Amino acid sequence: MKKTLTAAILMAAFVTSASAQTLVTVNGEKIDSSAIDTQVQLIAQQSQGKVTDSQQLRAGLLNRMVTQTLVNQEAKKLKLEQSVAYKDALEKSRASAKQQGADKQANFKQQFAAYERDLLSDIYMYHVVSQNPVGEADVQKFYDEYKARYKGTDEVKLSEIFVSSEADAKAVVSDLKKGQNFADVAKAKSVDASAKQSGGVNPRYMPLKDLQESAPLVYGAVSKLKKGQYSQAVNAQNVWAVFKVDDKRAVDVPEFAKMKPAILNQLSNERINNAIGQLYQNADIKQ
Repeated sequence: MKKTLTAAILMAAFVTSASAQTLVTVNGEKIDSSAIDTQVQLIAQQSQGKVTDSQQLRAGLLNRMVTQTLVNQEAKKLKLEQSVAYKDALEKSRASAKQQGADKQANFKQQFAAYERDLLSDIYMYHVVSQNPVGEADVQKFYDEYKARYKGTDEVKLSEIFVSSEADAKAVVSDLKKGQNFADVAKAKSVDASAKQSGGVNPRYMPLKDLQESAPLVYGAVSKLKKGQYSQAVNAQNVWAVFKVDDKRAVDVPEFAKMKPAILNQLSNERINNAIGQLYQNADIKQ
């Protein structure tokens, strides 16, 4: 399991200064505030100012750098930086940058160093999957379980109105009973900014099986409703809500061949995440 960085460390990452501060050490390797500063500057340049400096951005970058440091350390233990794949990719990228004149840019050194770290991380992830490949039997097992799970079940598309109190939720239900349009009520009364704009419409379908496990109160409120009906007030995750069933249909389980690439990707990612999780468990991370 990943260790969570404390609020104090994340706040320190947000404070830039002339002298770099050590934010975290990962197995003795320091991650300084200057490294975060460099990443923020590169992102701002690459996004042409669309992504701006913020505590949230810096917190994400710091967590990413901790993970990348762990992965790079393990890759070097495995001598993956000496692999033909790594060396070839690095050489081709360096030659391409030189041909395009990118190596003359002021920030090229920092950008290429970041690329080297990313490349070594990619090589490590490829190594993890190649050492524990996803077999045809693994994919078939996943598909069979998936198909059995959703066979004969429904999925729903819901519109949502979120409010801050039970009284407000009951007032929403009262408005709907009077014949007011759900979208209009959502725009007028929902505390959720996106719902105010969209009229509460959520375009994504949610299998009732998943809803039953992840949000049983919501499942209980909507599972018996028909298309076009709305729920009573529901206390859902510290807010009150009213839901409308925009559509309800049987879950469509695609044929194996169509799902195979996505299953391969998911199972490969699970192997990678498990490996990185093990690195975190064994790591000495000091804040």
